[in-house]
Amino acid sequence: MAIAPAPPARYADPIASVPWMAQLSPEVRAWLSDQMHALALPGGATLFAAGDAPDALYVLLSGCLGAFAPGNDARAIGQVVAGETVGETGLLTASPRSATIRALRDCELLRLDRAAFDQLGVREPGALVAMARLALQRATTPSYAQRASSGPRTIAVLPQCDGLDVRGFAESLGKALALYGSYVVIDAATGAGRDAGWFSRLENANQFVIYVADDGGESDWRRLTLRQADALLFVAGAGDKPAPWSEFVRGISAPLPRPEHLAVLHTGKPRLGAARRWARHRAQARVHHIRSMTDIPRLARLVAGKSMSLVLSGGGARGFAHIGVIKALREAGIEIDAVGGTSIGAIIGAGVAADWTTEEMTAAFHKAFVATNPLSDYTFPFVSMVSGRKVSRLLREAFGEREIEDLVLPYFCVSSNLTDGRMAVHRTGPLWQWLRASVAIPGVLAPVFYRGQVYVDGGVINNLPVEIMRESQRGEVIAVDIGGDHAVTAGPGVEEFDLPPLWRMVVQWYTGRRRPSILQILLRAGMVNSGATSFASRSASTLLIQPNLSGIDLLNWQAFDKAIEIGYQHTLRVLGAEREQLDEQAPLL
Repeated sequence: MAIAPAPPARYADPIASVPWMAQLSPEVRAWLSDQMHALALPGGATLFAAGDAPDALYVLLSGCLGAFAPGNDARAIGQVVAGETVGETGLLTASPRSATIRALRDCELLRLDRAAFDQLGVREPGALVAMARLALQRATTPSYAQRASSGPRTIAVLPQCDGLDVRGFAESLGKALALYGSYVVIDAATGAGRDAGWFSRLENANQFVIYVADDGGESDWRRLTLRQADALLFVAGAGDKPAPWSEFVRGISAPLPRPEHLAVLHTGKPRLGAARRWARHRAQARVHHIRSMTDIPRLARLVAGKSMSLVLSGGGARGFAHIGVIKALREAGIEIDAVGGTSIGAIIGAGVAADWTTEEMTAAFHKAFVATNPLSDYTFPFVSMVSGRKVSRLLREAFGEREIEDLVLPYFCVSSNLTDGRMAVHRTGPLWQWLRASVAIPGVLAPVFYRGQVYVDGGVINNLPVEIMRESQRGEVIAVDIGGDHAVTAGPGVEEFDLPPLWRMVVQWYTGRRRPSILQILLRAGMVNSGATSFASRSASTLLIQPNLSGIDLLNWQAFDKAIEIGYQHTLRVLGAEREQLDEQAPLL
Protein backbone atom coordinates (compact mmCIF):
# COMPACT_ATOMS: atom_id res chain seq x y z
CA MET A 1 0.00 0.00 0.00
CA ALA A 2 1.11 3.58 -0.47
CA ILE A 3 -1.01 6.09 1.42
CA ALA A 4 -3.07 4.66 4.29
CA PRO A 5 -6.58 5.89 5.08
CA ALA A 6 -7.13 7.71 8.34
CA PRO A 7 -6.83 5.30 11.29
CA PRO A 8 -9.92 4.41 13.36
CA ALA A 9 -11.62 6.94 15.61
CA ARG A 10 -10.09 7.95 18.94
CA TYR A 11 -10.44 5.64 21.92
CA ALA A 12 -13.63 6.26 23.89
CA ASP A 13 -12.36 4.67 27.11
CA PRO A 14 -8.62 5.46 27.50
CA ILE A 15 -7.88 2.88 30.21
CA ALA A 16 -9.76 0.03 28.54
CA SER A 17 -6.60 -0.92 26.65
CA VAL A 18 -4.72 -1.67 29.90
CA PRO A 19 -5.51 -5.30 30.85
CA TRP A 20 -5.32 -4.97 34.63
CA MET A 21 -7.31 -1.71 34.61
CA ALA A 22 -9.99 -3.18 32.35
CA GLN A 23 -10.67 -5.84 35.01
CA LEU A 24 -11.55 -3.28 37.67
CA SER A 25 -15.16 -2.73 38.70
CA PRO A 26 -17.04 -0.04 36.72
CA GLU A 27 -17.18 2.22 39.78
CA VAL A 28 -13.42 2.02 40.39
CA ARG A 29 -12.66 2.54 36.70
CA ALA A 30 -14.81 5.65 36.62
CA TRP A 31 -13.09 6.97 39.75
CA LEU A 32 -9.67 6.11 38.31
CA SER A 33 -10.41 7.95 35.07
CA ASP A 34 -11.24 11.08 37.05
CA GLN A 35 -7.92 10.86 38.94
CA MET A 36 -5.76 10.69 35.82
CA HIS A 37 -4.31 13.67 33.99
CA ALA A 38 -3.54 13.71 30.26
CA LEU A 39 -0.16 14.85 29.02
CA ALA A 40 1.73 14.94 25.72
CA LEU A 41 5.41 13.99 25.53
CA PRO A 42 7.29 14.88 22.32
CA GLY A 43 9.77 12.41 20.87
CA GLY A 44 13.11 12.55 22.70
CA ALA A 45 11.71 14.08 25.89
CA THR A 46 12.38 12.38 29.25
CA LEU A 47 9.43 11.16 31.27
CA PHE A 48 11.56 10.44 34.33
CA ALA A 49 15.22 9.69 35.02
CA ALA A 50 16.96 6.90 36.87
CA GLY A 51 17.27 7.85 40.53
CA ASP A 52 14.18 10.09 40.55
CA ALA A 53 11.67 9.68 43.36
CA PRO A 54 8.62 7.58 42.36
CA ASP A 55 5.78 10.09 42.24
CA ALA A 56 3.38 8.60 39.68
CA LEU A 57 2.61 5.81 37.24
CA TYR A 58 1.72 6.43 33.61
CA VAL A 59 -0.54 4.81 31.04
CA LEU A 60 0.80 5.05 27.49
CA LEU A 61 -2.10 5.75 25.15
CA SER A 62 -0.11 6.25 21.95
CA GLY A 63 3.48 6.35 20.81
CA CYS A 64 6.38 4.37 22.24
CA LEU A 65 8.63 4.81 25.29
CA GLY A 66 12.18 3.54 25.70
CA ALA A 67 13.76 2.35 28.93
CA PHE A 68 17.46 3.18 29.26
CA ALA A 69 20.00 1.90 31.77
CA PRO A 70 21.47 4.36 34.29
CA GLY A 71 24.68 6.08 33.23
CA ASN A 72 25.91 7.86 30.15
CA ASP A 73 25.94 4.95 27.69
CA ALA A 74 22.24 5.38 26.75
CA ARG A 75 21.88 1.60 26.50
CA ALA A 76 18.29 0.62 25.73
CA ILE A 77 16.96 -2.13 28.01
CA GLY A 78 13.30 -2.22 27.03
CA GLN A 79 10.34 -0.58 25.39
CA VAL A 80 6.84 0.35 26.50
CA VAL A 81 4.10 0.31 23.88
CA ALA A 82 0.57 1.66 23.79
CA GLY A 83 -1.73 -0.04 26.29
CA GLU A 84 1.02 -0.58 28.88
CA THR A 85 1.88 1.21 32.10
CA VAL A 86 5.23 2.38 33.34
CA GLY A 87 6.44 3.56 36.75
CA GLU A 88 4.36 1.19 38.88
CA THR A 89 7.39 -0.70 40.20
CA GLY A 90 8.77 2.36 41.96
CA LEU A 91 5.41 3.02 43.60
CA LEU A 92 5.05 -0.59 44.74
CA THR A 93 8.56 -0.76 46.22
CA ALA A 94 8.87 2.90 47.27
CA SER A 95 12.33 2.91 45.66
CA PRO A 96 13.96 5.39 43.26
CA ARG A 97 13.47 4.92 39.54
CA SER A 98 15.71 2.13 38.26
CA ALA A 99 15.79 3.31 34.63
CA THR A 100 15.37 6.43 32.55
CA ILE A 101 12.22 6.55 30.42
CA ARG A 102 12.22 8.66 27.25
CA ALA A 103 9.75 9.09 24.42
CA LEU A 104 10.93 7.28 21.31
CA ARG A 105 8.32 9.21 19.34
CA ASP A 106 5.50 11.64 20.14
CA CYS A 107 3.44 10.12 22.95
CA GLU A 108 0.12 10.65 24.71
CA LEU A 109 -0.10 9.49 28.32
CA LEU A 110 -2.27 9.50 31.40
CA ARG A 111 -0.63 10.23 34.75
CA LEU A 112 -1.79 8.78 38.08
CA ASP A 113 -0.19 10.58 41.04
CA ARG A 114 1.07 8.68 44.07
CA ALA A 115 -1.73 9.88 46.33
CA ALA A 116 -4.36 8.51 43.95
CA PHE A 117 -2.33 5.32 43.57
CA ASP A 118 -2.39 4.80 47.35
CA GLN A 119 -6.17 5.34 47.37
CA LEU A 120 -6.52 2.78 44.56
CA GLY A 121 -4.76 0.21 46.74
CA VAL A 122 -7.31 0.80 49.49
CA ARG A 123 -10.34 0.69 47.18
CA GLU A 124 -9.15 -2.26 45.04
CA PRO A 125 -6.34 -4.35 46.66
CA GLY A 126 -6.46 -6.74 43.70
CA ALA A 127 -5.11 -3.96 41.49
CA LEU A 128 -1.87 -3.95 43.48
CA VAL A 129 -1.54 -7.71 43.03
CA ALA A 130 -2.07 -7.31 39.27
CA MET A 131 0.60 -4.61 39.09
CA ALA A 132 3.04 -6.71 41.12
CA ARG A 133 2.54 -9.56 38.67
CA LEU A 134 3.15 -7.17 35.79
CA ALA A 135 6.41 -5.94 37.35
CA LEU A 136 7.57 -9.54 37.91
CA GLN A 137 6.66 -10.48 34.35
CA ARG A 138 8.72 -7.61 32.96
CA ALA A 139 11.70 -8.66 35.04
CA THR A 140 11.55 -12.29 33.91
CA THR A 141 10.06 -12.26 30.40
CA PRO A 142 12.62 -11.74 27.60
CA SER A 143 10.05 -10.28 25.19
CA TYR A 144 9.88 -7.01 27.10
CA ALA A 145 13.62 -6.40 26.83
CA GLN A 146 13.83 -7.84 23.31
CA ARG A 147 11.68 -5.03 21.96
CA ALA A 148 14.63 -2.70 22.50
CA SER A 149 16.86 -4.82 20.27
CA SER A 150 14.35 -5.55 17.53
CA GLY A 151 14.76 -3.98 14.12
CA PRO A 152 13.35 -0.52 13.36
CA ARG A 153 9.73 -0.21 12.33
CA THR A 154 9.59 3.51 11.56
CA ILE A 155 12.06 4.98 9.06
CA ALA A 156 12.60 8.64 8.16
CA VAL A 157 13.76 9.22 4.58
CA LEU A 158 15.68 12.50 4.55
CA PRO A 159 16.85 13.81 1.15
CA GLN A 160 19.77 16.19 1.05
CA CYS A 161 19.87 17.07 -2.64
CA ASP A 162 17.36 18.80 -4.86
CA GLY A 163 15.84 16.92 -7.75
CA LEU A 164 15.79 13.45 -6.14
CA ASP A 165 12.70 11.29 -6.61
CA VAL A 166 12.56 10.69 -2.89
CA ARG A 167 8.92 9.61 -2.98
CA GLY A 168 9.64 6.96 -5.63
CA PHE A 169 12.68 5.87 -3.60
CA ALA A 170 10.53 5.47 -0.47
CA GLU A 171 7.89 3.51 -2.38
CA SER A 172 10.55 1.12 -3.71
CA LEU A 173 11.92 0.70 -0.20
CA GLY A 174 8.44 -0.06 1.10
CA LYS A 175 7.83 -2.69 -1.58
CA ALA A 176 11.08 -4.39 -0.60
CA LEU A 177 10.07 -4.30 3.08
CA ALA A 178 6.68 -5.82 2.23
CA LEU A 179 8.37 -9.22 2.28
CA TYR A 180 8.52 -8.88 6.08
CA GLY A 181 5.14 -7.22 6.74
CA SER A 182 2.74 -4.50 5.68
CA TYR A 183 4.01 -0.98 5.13
CA VAL A 184 2.78 2.53 4.58
CA VAL A 185 4.53 5.59 3.15
CA ILE A 186 3.55 8.92 4.72
CA ASP A 187 4.51 12.26 3.19
CA ALA A 188 3.97 15.83 4.35
CA ALA A 189 0.63 16.20 2.60
CA THR A 190 -0.80 13.14 4.35
CA GLY A 191 0.78 13.45 7.78
CA ALA A 192 0.78 17.17 8.45
CA GLY A 193 -1.50 18.23 11.30
CA ARG A 194 -2.09 14.69 12.64
CA ASP A 195 -1.87 14.01 16.36
CA ALA A 196 0.28 11.39 18.12
CA GLY A 197 -2.64 8.97 18.39
CA TRP A 198 -3.08 8.94 14.61
CA PHE A 199 0.54 7.98 14.04
CA SER A 200 0.40 5.40 16.83
CA ARG A 201 -2.62 3.66 15.32
CA LEU A 202 -0.94 3.78 11.92
CA GLU A 203 2.09 2.04 13.37
CA ASN A 204 -0.06 -0.56 15.11
CA ALA A 205 -1.73 -1.35 11.78
CA ASN A 206 1.56 -1.78 9.85
CA GLN A 207 4.87 -3.48 10.39
CA PHE A 208 6.74 -0.56 8.79
CA VAL A 209 5.96 3.15 8.54
CA ILE A 210 8.15 5.19 6.16
CA TYR A 211 8.12 8.94 6.75
CA VAL A 212 9.18 10.99 3.73
CA ALA A 213 10.59 14.45 4.51
CA ASP A 214 9.69 15.70 1.07
CA ASP A 215 8.76 19.28 1.92
CA GLY A 216 12.35 20.51 2.19
CA GLY A 217 13.90 23.04 4.52
CA GLU A 218 13.32 23.39 8.23
CA SER A 219 9.66 22.49 8.69
CA ASP A 220 7.37 21.09 11.35
CA TRP A 221 6.92 17.97 9.24
CA ARG A 222 10.64 17.37 8.94
CA ARG A 223 11.00 17.78 12.70
CA LEU A 224 8.19 15.32 13.25
CA THR A 225 9.74 12.68 10.98
CA LEU A 226 12.92 12.90 13.03
CA ARG A 227 10.99 12.42 16.27
CA GLN A 228 8.93 9.51 14.97
CA ALA A 229 11.68 7.43 13.37
CA ASP A 230 13.47 4.37 14.75
CA ALA A 231 16.06 4.78 12.00
CA LEU A 232 17.22 7.66 9.81
CA LEU A 233 17.90 7.14 6.11
CA PHE A 234 19.73 10.04 4.45
CA VAL A 235 19.58 10.09 0.66
CA ALA A 236 22.17 11.83 -1.53
CA GLY A 237 23.19 11.87 -5.18
CA ALA A 238 26.69 10.60 -5.91
CA GLY A 239 27.29 13.42 -8.37
CA ASP A 240 26.02 16.21 -6.13
CA LYS A 241 28.34 18.38 -4.10
CA PRO A 242 28.50 17.03 -0.53
CA ALA A 243 27.47 19.40 2.23
CA PRO A 244 26.69 19.11 5.94
CA TRP A 245 23.29 17.55 6.55
CA SER A 246 20.68 20.27 6.87
CA GLU A 247 19.14 18.78 10.02
CA PHE A 248 22.34 19.14 11.96
CA VAL A 249 23.24 22.55 10.57
CA ARG A 250 19.85 23.95 11.54
CA GLY A 251 19.76 22.34 14.94
CA ILE A 252 16.81 20.01 14.38
CA SER A 253 18.72 16.77 14.82
CA ALA A 254 17.09 13.55 16.01
CA PRO A 255 16.27 13.78 19.73
CA LEU A 256 17.60 10.29 20.53
CA PRO A 257 20.52 8.20 19.24
CA ARG A 258 19.31 5.79 16.59
CA PRO A 259 20.72 3.90 13.59
CA GLU A 260 21.69 6.15 10.70
CA HIS A 261 22.05 5.07 7.08
CA LEU A 262 23.33 6.95 4.06
CA ALA A 263 22.06 5.88 0.63
CA VAL A 264 24.28 7.24 -2.13
CA LEU A 265 22.45 7.13 -5.45
CA HIS A 266 24.57 6.35 -8.50
CA THR A 267 23.75 6.14 -12.17
CA GLY A 268 25.31 2.81 -12.99
CA LYS A 269 28.80 1.99 -11.75
CA PRO A 270 29.61 3.47 -8.29
CA ARG A 271 31.47 6.75 -8.46
CA LEU A 272 34.74 6.31 -6.56
CA GLY A 273 35.10 8.63 -3.59
CA ALA A 274 31.47 9.77 -3.54
CA ALA A 275 30.52 7.81 -0.45
CA ARG A 276 33.54 9.03 1.48
CA ARG A 277 32.87 12.66 0.59
CA TRP A 278 29.28 12.43 1.81
CA ALA A 279 30.09 10.30 4.85
CA ARG A 280 32.64 12.87 6.00
CA HIS A 281 29.69 14.99 7.13
CA ARG A 282 28.02 12.13 9.04
CA ALA A 283 30.66 9.57 9.93
CA GLN A 284 28.36 7.38 12.05
CA ALA A 285 25.96 6.71 9.17
CA ARG A 286 26.31 3.34 7.44
CA VAL A 287 26.91 3.79 3.73
CA HIS A 288 24.84 2.00 1.07
CA HIS A 289 25.49 2.22 -2.66
CA ILE A 290 22.35 2.28 -4.80
CA ARG A 291 23.25 1.75 -8.45
CA SER A 292 19.72 0.89 -9.55
CA MET A 293 16.42 -0.26 -8.07
CA THR A 294 17.84 -3.79 -7.87
CA ASP A 295 19.95 -2.63 -4.90
CA ILE A 296 16.90 -1.47 -2.91
CA PRO A 297 16.04 -4.95 -1.51
CA ARG A 298 19.53 -5.18 -0.01
CA LEU A 299 19.13 -1.73 1.55
CA ALA A 300 15.76 -2.80 2.96
CA ARG A 301 17.25 -5.92 4.57
CA LEU A 302 20.13 -3.97 6.10
CA VAL A 303 17.92 -1.20 7.46
CA ALA A 304 15.25 -3.57 8.81
CA GLY A 305 17.72 -5.96 10.45
CA LYS A 306 16.91 -8.83 8.06
CA SER A 307 20.32 -9.07 6.40
CA MET A 308 22.48 -12.08 5.59
CA SER A 309 26.15 -11.40 6.34
CA LEU A 310 29.26 -13.40 5.51
CA VAL A 311 32.41 -13.68 7.65
CA LEU A 312 35.52 -15.36 6.20
CA SER A 313 38.45 -16.57 8.28
CA GLY A 314 42.16 -16.55 7.55
CA GLY A 315 44.12 -19.68 6.74
CA GLY A 316 46.71 -19.11 4.05
CA ALA A 317 46.29 -21.02 0.79
CA ARG A 318 43.32 -22.87 2.27
CA GLY A 319 41.43 -19.60 1.92
CA PHE A 320 40.75 -20.34 -1.74
CA ALA A 321 38.03 -22.65 -0.42
CA HIS A 322 36.10 -19.44 0.30
CA ILE A 323 35.60 -19.01 -3.46
CA GLY A 324 33.96 -22.43 -3.66
CA VAL A 325 31.75 -21.63 -0.67
CA ILE A 326 30.63 -18.36 -2.26
CA LYS A 327 29.91 -20.12 -5.56
CA ALA A 328 27.64 -22.64 -3.81
CA LEU A 329 25.86 -19.95 -1.79
CA ARG A 330 25.16 -17.93 -4.92
CA GLU A 331 23.87 -20.97 -6.80
CA ALA A 332 21.51 -21.62 -3.88
CA GLY A 333 20.09 -18.11 -4.26
CA ILE A 334 21.50 -16.85 -0.96
CA GLU A 335 22.15 -13.13 -1.28
CA ILE A 336 24.97 -11.71 0.82
CA ASP A 337 24.34 -8.21 2.17
CA ALA A 338 27.54 -7.50 4.15
CA VAL A 339 31.02 -9.03 4.34
CA GLY A 340 33.88 -9.13 6.82
CA GLY A 341 37.06 -11.13 7.07
CA THR A 342 40.57 -11.73 8.29
CA SER A 343 43.77 -12.23 6.28
CA ILE A 344 43.06 -14.29 3.12
CA GLY A 345 39.37 -14.15 4.11
CA ALA A 346 39.56 -10.36 4.02
CA ILE A 347 40.94 -10.48 0.47
CA ILE A 348 38.32 -12.92 -0.83
CA GLY A 349 35.63 -10.98 1.05
CA ALA A 350 36.69 -7.74 -0.63
CA GLY A 351 35.97 -9.40 -3.98
CA VAL A 352 32.47 -10.26 -2.78
CA ALA A 353 31.93 -6.73 -1.45
CA ALA A 354 33.08 -5.32 -4.79
CA ASP A 355 30.27 -7.37 -6.38
CA TRP A 356 32.63 -9.43 -8.51
CA THR A 357 31.22 -12.53 -10.11
CA THR A 358 32.61 -15.90 -9.09
CA GLU A 359 34.47 -16.05 -12.40
CA GLU A 360 36.01 -12.62 -11.83
CA MET A 361 37.19 -13.60 -8.36
CA THR A 362 38.63 -16.87 -9.60
CA ALA A 363 40.59 -15.15 -12.38
CA ALA A 364 41.83 -12.25 -10.21
CA PHE A 365 43.01 -14.38 -7.30
CA HIS A 366 44.55 -17.05 -9.52
CA LYS A 367 46.62 -14.32 -11.15
CA ALA A 368 47.65 -12.84 -7.80
CA PHE A 369 48.46 -16.03 -5.91
CA VAL A 370 49.10 -18.88 -8.33
CA ALA A 371 50.57 -17.28 -11.43
CA THR A 372 52.72 -15.10 -9.16
CA ASN A 373 53.82 -16.39 -5.75
CA PRO A 374 53.15 -13.38 -3.49
CA LEU A 375 55.68 -14.51 -0.86
CA SER A 376 58.72 -14.88 -3.12
CA ASP A 377 60.36 -11.49 -2.61
CA TYR A 378 62.66 -12.61 0.21
CA THR A 379 64.71 -10.05 2.07
CA PHE A 380 67.33 -10.04 4.79
CA PRO A 381 65.26 -10.97 7.90
CA PHE A 382 65.75 -7.86 10.00
CA VAL A 383 61.94 -7.40 10.27
CA SER A 384 60.49 -10.23 8.18
CA MET A 385 61.48 -12.89 5.70
CA VAL A 386 59.50 -11.29 2.87
CA SER A 387 59.61 -7.59 2.02
CA GLY A 388 55.91 -7.29 1.18
CA ARG A 389 56.45 -5.19 -1.95
CA LYS A 390 55.09 -7.96 -4.16
CA VAL A 391 51.97 -8.43 -2.05
CA SER A 392 51.32 -4.69 -2.02
CA ARG A 393 51.69 -4.50 -5.79
CA LEU A 394 49.37 -7.46 -6.40
CA LEU A 395 46.70 -6.03 -4.08
CA ARG A 396 46.83 -2.65 -5.82
CA GLU A 397 46.58 -4.33 -9.20
CA ALA A 398 43.57 -6.37 -8.09
CA PHE A 399 41.60 -3.65 -6.29
CA GLY A 400 42.99 -0.42 -7.72
CA GLU A 401 42.62 2.77 -5.72
CA ARG A 402 39.27 1.88 -4.17
CA GLU A 403 38.50 3.07 -0.70
CA ILE A 404 36.72 0.59 1.54
CA GLU A 405 33.74 2.97 1.40
CA ASP A 406 33.60 2.48 -2.39
CA LEU A 407 32.74 -1.22 -2.09
CA VAL A 408 29.18 -2.02 -3.10
CA LEU A 409 28.45 -4.06 0.04
CA PRO A 410 29.17 -2.97 3.63
CA TYR A 411 32.59 -4.41 4.43
CA PHE A 412 35.26 -4.59 7.09
CA CYS A 413 38.57 -6.36 7.56
CA VAL A 414 40.60 -6.80 10.72
CA SER A 415 44.27 -6.56 11.55
CA SER A 416 46.20 -6.75 14.82
CA ASN A 417 47.69 -3.58 16.21
CA LEU A 418 50.95 -4.57 17.89
CA THR A 419 51.40 -1.06 19.28
CA ASP A 420 48.42 -1.23 21.63
CA GLY A 421 47.88 -5.00 21.54
CA ARG A 422 44.33 -4.76 20.22
CA MET A 423 42.35 -5.83 17.21
CA ALA A 424 41.87 -3.09 14.61
CA VAL A 425 38.68 -3.05 12.55
CA HIS A 426 38.95 -1.25 9.20
CA ARG A 427 35.80 0.13 7.58
CA THR A 428 37.30 3.16 5.85
CA GLY A 429 40.48 4.10 4.03
CA PRO A 430 42.49 2.62 1.15
CA LEU A 431 41.32 -0.96 0.59
CA TRP A 432 44.67 -2.34 -0.57
CA GLN A 433 46.48 -0.84 2.43
CA TRP A 434 44.29 -2.49 5.06
CA LEU A 435 44.19 -5.77 3.17
CA ARG A 436 47.97 -5.64 3.21
CA ALA A 437 47.87 -5.17 6.99
CA SER A 438 45.34 -7.97 7.44
CA VAL A 439 47.65 -10.50 5.73
CA ALA A 440 50.96 -9.36 7.31
CA ILE A 441 51.92 -12.66 8.95
CA PRO A 442 54.34 -11.78 11.80
CA GLY A 443 57.88 -12.72 10.88
CA VAL A 444 56.90 -13.75 7.36
CA LEU A 445 55.50 -10.59 5.78
CA ALA A 446 56.64 -7.11 6.79
CA PRO A 447 54.13 -5.25 9.01
CA VAL A 448 52.27 -2.15 7.91
CA PHE A 449 53.58 0.93 9.72
CA TYR A 450 50.98 3.69 9.75
CA ARG A 451 50.97 6.85 11.85
CA GLY A 452 53.32 5.36 14.39
CA GLN A 453 51.29 2.15 14.75
CA VAL A 454 52.38 -1.36 13.76
CA TYR A 455 49.75 -3.58 12.11
CA VAL A 456 50.04 -7.30 11.38
CA ASP A 457 47.80 -10.20 10.39
CA GLY A 458 44.32 -10.05 11.95
CA GLY A 459 44.49 -13.78 12.72
CA VAL A 460 46.92 -13.05 15.55
CA ILE A 461 43.97 -11.83 17.65
CA ASN A 462 40.78 -12.80 15.82
CA ASN A 463 40.75 -15.19 12.92
CA LEU A 464 36.93 -15.34 12.57
CA PRO A 465 35.42 -11.94 13.51
CA VAL A 466 31.75 -12.93 13.73
CA GLU A 467 31.12 -10.74 16.78
CA ILE A 468 32.32 -7.67 14.86
CA MET A 469 29.70 -8.38 12.23
CA ARG A 470 27.07 -8.95 14.93
CA GLU A 471 27.82 -5.53 16.41
CA SER A 472 27.32 -3.72 13.11
CA GLN A 473 24.61 -5.71 11.33
CA ARG A 474 21.38 -7.27 12.56
CA GLY A 475 20.23 -10.51 10.99
CA GLU A 476 21.87 -13.82 10.11
CA VAL A 477 25.59 -14.53 9.83
CA ILE A 478 27.25 -17.27 7.78
CA ALA A 479 30.76 -17.98 9.08
CA VAL A 480 33.33 -19.85 6.99
CA ASP A 481 36.23 -21.18 9.06
CA ILE A 482 39.14 -22.61 7.08
CA GLY A 483 41.96 -21.88 9.58
CA GLY A 484 42.37 -22.15 13.32
CA ASP A 485 42.31 -25.93 13.83
CA HIS A 486 45.16 -27.03 11.57
CA ALA A 487 48.29 -28.38 13.20
CA VAL A 488 52.00 -28.11 12.44
CA THR A 489 53.68 -31.50 12.76
CA ALA A 490 57.16 -32.93 12.35
CA GLY A 491 57.84 -35.95 10.19
CA PRO A 492 58.28 -39.48 11.58
CA GLY A 493 61.50 -40.08 13.44
CA VAL A 494 62.14 -36.41 14.24
CA GLU A 495 62.84 -36.37 18.00
CA GLU A 496 65.22 -33.57 18.98
CA PHE A 497 65.81 -30.45 21.05
CA ASP A 498 68.34 -28.80 18.74
CA LEU A 499 68.73 -28.72 14.99
CA PRO A 500 71.47 -31.01 13.58
CA PRO A 501 74.10 -29.76 11.13
CA LEU A 502 72.80 -28.56 7.77
CA TRP A 503 74.23 -31.51 5.81
CA ARG A 504 72.39 -33.95 8.08
CA MET A 505 69.12 -32.05 7.74
CA VAL A 506 69.42 -32.27 3.95
CA VAL A 507 70.00 -36.02 4.11
CA GLN A 508 67.10 -36.49 6.52
CA TRP A 509 64.81 -34.47 4.24
CA TYR A 510 65.38 -36.90 1.38
CA THR A 511 64.88 -39.90 3.66
CA GLY A 512 61.49 -38.70 4.92
CA ARG A 513 62.49 -37.18 8.29
CA ARG A 514 61.11 -33.71 7.57
CA ARG A 515 60.59 -30.70 9.77
CA PRO A 516 58.06 -27.89 9.25
CA SER A 517 59.49 -24.87 7.47
CA ILE A 518 60.07 -21.58 9.22
CA LEU A 519 57.23 -20.08 7.14
CA GLN A 520 54.82 -22.77 8.35
CA ILE A 521 55.90 -22.30 11.96
CA LEU A 522 55.54 -18.53 11.83
CA LEU A 523 52.17 -18.72 10.08
CA ARG A 524 50.78 -21.16 12.63
CA ALA A 525 52.29 -19.24 15.56
CA GLY A 526 50.63 -16.09 14.33
CA MET A 527 47.19 -17.74 14.49
CA VAL A 528 47.36 -19.97 17.56
CA ASN A 529 46.30 -17.27 20.04
CA SER A 530 42.99 -16.70 18.24
CA GLY A 531 41.80 -20.27 18.83
CA ALA A 532 39.52 -19.44 21.77
CA THR A 533 38.13 -16.43 19.94
CA SER A 534 37.35 -18.55 16.89
CA PHE A 535 35.53 -21.09 19.06
CA ALA A 536 33.24 -18.37 20.44
CA SER A 537 32.75 -16.93 16.96
CA ARG A 538 31.63 -20.26 15.57
CA SER A 539 28.95 -20.45 18.26
CA ALA A 540 27.78 -16.92 17.44
CA SER A 541 27.19 -17.70 13.76
CA THR A 542 23.84 -18.68 12.31
CA LEU A 543 25.40 -21.15 9.91
CA LEU A 544 28.95 -22.45 10.25
CA ILE A 545 30.77 -23.86 7.23
CA GLN A 546 34.04 -25.71 7.94
CA PRO A 547 35.45 -27.54 4.90
CA ASN A 548 37.99 -30.25 5.64
CA LEU A 549 41.20 -28.82 4.21
CA SER A 550 43.71 -30.82 6.22
CA GLY A 551 45.33 -32.09 3.03
CA ILE A 552 46.27 -28.61 1.85
CA ASP A 553 49.35 -26.88 3.23
CA LEU A 554 48.95 -23.30 4.39
CA LEU A 555 51.40 -22.06 1.76
CA ASN A 556 50.47 -24.37 -1.12
CA TRP A 557 49.22 -21.79 -3.62
CA GLN A 558 49.16 -24.46 -6.33
CA ALA A 559 46.24 -26.16 -4.52
CA PHE A 560 44.02 -23.31 -5.76
CA ASP A 561 41.55 -25.40 -7.78
CA LYS A 562 41.51 -28.20 -5.23
CA ALA A 563 40.65 -25.85 -2.37
CA ILE A 564 37.86 -24.21 -4.37
CA GLU A 565 36.31 -27.58 -5.18
CA ILE A 566 36.48 -28.75 -1.55
CA GLY A 567 34.78 -25.58 -0.38
CA TYR A 568 32.12 -25.88 -3.07
CA GLN A 569 31.25 -29.52 -2.46
CA HIS A 570 31.24 -29.13 1.33
CA THR A 571 28.88 -26.15 1.14
CA LEU A 572 26.51 -28.05 -1.13
CA ARG A 573 26.33 -30.80 1.48
CA VAL A 574 25.78 -28.32 4.32
CA LEU A 575 23.00 -26.51 2.45
CA GLY A 576 21.41 -29.82 1.51
CA ALA A 577 21.36 -30.89 5.16
CA GLU A 578 19.82 -27.54 6.13
CA ARG A 579 17.03 -27.99 3.58
CA GLU A 580 16.30 -31.52 4.80
CA GLN A 581 16.05 -30.26 8.37
CA LEU A 582 13.64 -27.50 7.32
CA ASP A 583 11.54 -29.99 5.34
CA GLU A 584 11.27 -32.23 8.42
CA GLN A 585 10.17 -29.29 10.56
CA ALA A 586 7.67 -27.90 8.03
CA PRO A 587 4.75 -30.24 8.94
CA LEU A 588 5.07 -29.12 12.56
CA LEU A 589 4.63 -25.43 11.75
